[in-house]
Amino acid sequence: MKDLLMVDAVDEAHVVKEIVMRYRQSYVYTFLGPVLIAMNPYTMLRQPNGDSIYARNMIDEFQGKELHLCKPHPFALAENAYTSLMRFGLDQSLLITGESGSGKTETSKHVMRYLTTVSTCFRAKSAVMANRRMSVAQRKEADDMTSHVTDVLWGSNPVLEAFGNAQTIRNNNSSRFGKYIVLQMNRVGQVIGGYIDNYLLERSRVIRQAEGERNFHSFYQLMSGATAAEREAWQLPESAEEFDVLSNEDVTIEGVDDAKNYVSVRKNMTAVGITDDEQHEIFQQLSAILWLGNVHFEETTDEAHNPRAAIEDPKAREALVKAANLLGIDKDKLEALLTFRIVNIYREDQKVLFDARQAKKVCDSIMRSLYEKIFDWIVARINKNVTCKKRDINNSIGILDIYGFEIFEVNAFEQLCINYVNEKLQQLFISQTLESEQEGYRREGLSWQNIEFFNNQVVCDLIEDPKQHGIFPLLDEQCAIARLSDLELIERYNSEHSRNPHYVASRVRGPNFGILHYAGKVEYDVTLFFDANVDTFFNDLQDGMEHSSNAFIREVFLDMRTKEQTLKRPPSTSQQFRTQVADLLKKLDGCNPHYIRCIKPNEKKRPLAVNEEIVAEQVRYLGLVENLSVRRQGFCYSQPYGAFIKRYSFLSESTWPAPVAHTSRKAAVDLLTTVGLGVRNPDNKNELIPFEEDSETLGCFSLGRNKIFLRHPQALSALEILREERIPVIVNIIENAWRRYKNRISLNDFQAAYNQLVSAYDVVWKNCQDRQKRVPGSADKAFVGKLYSNWEAASTKLLDTNNSRLVKNLKKKEELNSILFMQSFVQARAQRREFLKLKKAQIVFSKRYRGLRTRKQLGSDMWRSCKIALLGVRTEFERYLGKKKRRRDSLDRLYQADYIGVNKYPAYASIIQGHTESRSSKAGLDRGHKEKLLFLGTVEKVNERWAHQTRVLMISETRVFNLKADKIQQPKERRAFELARLTGLAMSTQPDNYLILRVKGEIDLMVQVSQKTEVVQALRSRMEKGYGRELSVEFSDELDFYAAKGKQFKVKFVFDRTMKDSEWSKVDRHTMLVKVGIV
Repeated sequence: MKDLLMVDAVDEAHVVKEIVMRYRQSYVYTFLGPVLIAMNPYTMLRQPNGDSIYARNMIDEFQGKELHLCKPHPFALAENAYTSLMRFGLDQSLLITGESGSGKTETSKHVMRYLTTVSTCFRAKSAVMANRRMSVAQRKEADDMTSHVTDVLWGSNPVLEAFGNAQTIRNNNSSRFGKYIVLQMNRVGQVIGGYIDNYLLERSRVIRQAEGERNFHSFYQLMSGATAAEREAWQLPESAEEFDVLSNEDVTIEGVDDAKNYVSVRKNMTAVGITDDEQHEIFQQLSAILWLGNVHFEETTDEAHNPRAAIEDPKAREALVKAANLLGIDKDKLEALLTFRIVNIYREDQKVLFDARQAKKVCDSIMRSLYEKIFDWIVARINKNVTCKKRDINNSIGILDIYGFEIFEVNAFEQLCINYVNEKLQQLFISQTLESEQEGYRREGLSWQNIEFFNNQVVCDLIEDPKQHGIFPLLDEQCAIARLSDLELIERYNSEHSRNPHYVASRVRGPNFGILHYAGKVEYDVTLFFDANVDTFFNDLQDGMEHSSNAFIREVFLDMRTKEQTLKRPPSTSQQFRTQVADLLKKLDGCNPHYIRCIKPNEKKRPLAVNEEIVAEQVRYLGLVENLSVRRQGFCYSQPYGAFIKRYSFLSESTWPAPVAHTSRKAAVDLLTTVGLGVRNPDNKNELIPFEEDSETLGCFSLGRNKIFLRHPQALSALEILREERIPVIVNIIENAWRRYKNRISLNDFQAAYNQLVSAYDVVWKNCQDRQKRVPGSADKAFVGKLYSNWEAASTKLLDTNNSRLVKNLKKKEELNSILFMQSFVQARAQRREFLKLKKAQIVFSKRYRGLRTRKQLGSDMWRSCKIALLGVRTEFERYLGKKKRRRDSLDRLYQADYIGVNKYPAYASIIQGHTESRSSKAGLDRGHKEKLLFLGTVEKVNERWAHQTRVLMISETRVFNLKADKIQQPKERRAFELARLTGLAMSTQPDNYLILRVKGEIDLMVQVSQKTEVVQALRSRMEKGYGRELSVEFSDELDFYAAKGKQFKVKFVFDRTMKDSEWSKVDRHTMLVKVGIV
């Protein structure tokens, strides 16, 4: 039985029996309507496949499910809260309550993990449609923000647990502070921000702990996990037992590795945005707190025999010195702050000495305040890293994890505050679930059997009401006027509240009184009430901390109060706490609540062990039986008629687009009784159960004076599912109607602008006709310009009428026409160039064809004469050296000699001139002689590794130059040799471009040059004219190449019909293969 609504009888025994039976079967969660009851298993529960019941696959199982279809689990309640937020747009809150050790903190972690995980999945159709309206940049920004916020909030859990949790008698990881985590959502349900409110950190735990308890986890993690370098920097000893505030008998928790947790906490502090330097400062100040705890004072007297505190023990003074160094305060200054204060009396500063007890209280105050400041700073830093823009926030979900009800052997001021906030939360639960619900049914005129329950407002008044001289107001009054002794305070309490049935006076004289809380009787000890309620952190201490040399200390103790505020008495601890609780309840009251009631099954923390008496006591004071009675009789959903019609009107033709009925009440009935509208039978999915008024079926609804009520959650779920299915259809109808309206308005505007354009064009056309007819005045330039300006303005107006689709398409067509018009000129120019090329080629072809026909008609003698004439005009290369195949593109090429531009780049001429002058000076010739340039062009030079390097080949009348020109205007000489040393040339018989120049006494120069025939002819002509000898040319398909002195290389040429150009490859170190195709 997963829901207590199905128990046989509504009484305490049956409720306890059912949840105990489920607990023993490892079902630790049970529903009570929309309330989840959670019993702490004290162990990790697993699925049949071995995974945890909180694993990722469980999140997928609950995602998108209605509450009544889910099995009891924190994920189910978190899903219900998220769905309610998405559907109704209302802020939600999850209130996790129960006594200390009942598992509230772990439950809050599971809830937050579920919400941060599913917030990235847009399940509701309305959310999907909203997401589509987000730009890509907005979506990416939201996704990044969600990931960042999730990481920070998850990282904050171990950090806040380390600094705010401690081991108590009842719980190894008890929260010693309260926190309210708020997840802020955007309009599509993504977590984009958040913040944490913290309440009443148990500062006194820094000073003292009860037997069997520990200080805050952070101190033990520091002592166990700090590295050797950190221990040296923070002056820490090896053992935690050397510090008085950590000197409990057992400083470890079974199954907990403090050293490992220290590393994890440091890692998570980085994740929430706390830098390494800031972490160093935080743990340094924790070390300072530990050393301050070892400072002890002895009672002495001054010269006037007045009692005063002194630090005489060497160990205590050593602790003072170390604490001062860590705090960044001079040791003498710190000792002065601890042993006396300056009081201004009649505008004169008076030195007031402390006795040993007072000095110890001041030292304790510094320790408490410093730890609290560090904790508040950490929370503020976390909040700073998850803030977002307010305009992006749509709704929020709050998760309340606050200390549970506590009853110890000795209950101090902190326990009274903790139990007070639990009383206020119980009062909120009563007002929202029991009191207001029953009152609402009666107000709406529904038949209702009244259910009695205990209203704990009287207990809240006993503690907080100043009119009744409540516990807190009376304590504040005594602290402000004149401090009484503990017994005198008890006497005031007894005299004021002896008649209050919830106040229990102690039977023996002592500093004790009792309160009958909703969870039972608790006896409080007022011994330290005054010290806890009024902090002795004087202005002298505040000033001393603000003047510390440590920047972190100055930052956390920065006083933001005005001068007037510093002169006023600071609010007491109880006043501050009541203000915080009032703010919290105000926030919770503005949210739709979801309750998780946690129960502790036994006192010994034994896994899956249960004590029925303890469970029964918690069931009783949590009011579960009364809540069950209300749920059994009550309704799961109520809404004013107007709001109900507004949300579901489009499910029926009788209410959409406008209701047929004259009243909202009648319209609501017409909507629910529409044919085809109903609830699916869970036993038979094909059966539809219709909505019926005051029936016993799943479709039951009731009509109140102002509201409509649905009894079963299945009915509400059916309406929501139908609504989500209908939304896309309605959206399309509305969008289409809107488009029609916008298009109609746009068309009217466009038609008016079009008519204006036609009128302007008619006037321009008539003017053109008038000018042709020589009508007087029609050719006036000002008049014509005005007509054309009006025409252009009308055309522009037509294209800027509005932002409609029609005008946008027209603009696109105009832009396209303009582009096509401009492109037509470019295309025409390109086609003309192609035509001219074809025309020129046709002329050449015609000439050659006519020449061929003419030659064929000639006789044999005439033909032989023509051949001789033809040979006469051929080049010297073809006449004498026609042993090499020619490339097609070089047959009719004209020789230019200069292919770079020596006139444009004078650096080449300078190189030639430099060699000419040097040669002339040696020979005693005229230095003004200028040599003629035979060839200048870009080539590829081949080296001994067969690498092809881009170079410039320059040939003058006396020399050959190999130049490197990475920048064409800045050539650099790599090699030069005299033309007289040239012994021969070598080429292949294939149509390639390789040419080898053989030089006497030097290595060969091998280049690949497309003007090879021109180079050969230029060199042969110059050698013949200038040196009177013929330059030999070797033709072979296997050439020797002397690329280095004493080394002979081979170059082989092969003809390949499959290729269109030449291609070289390295065969081995001494051989290169060149494949030559048809070119």
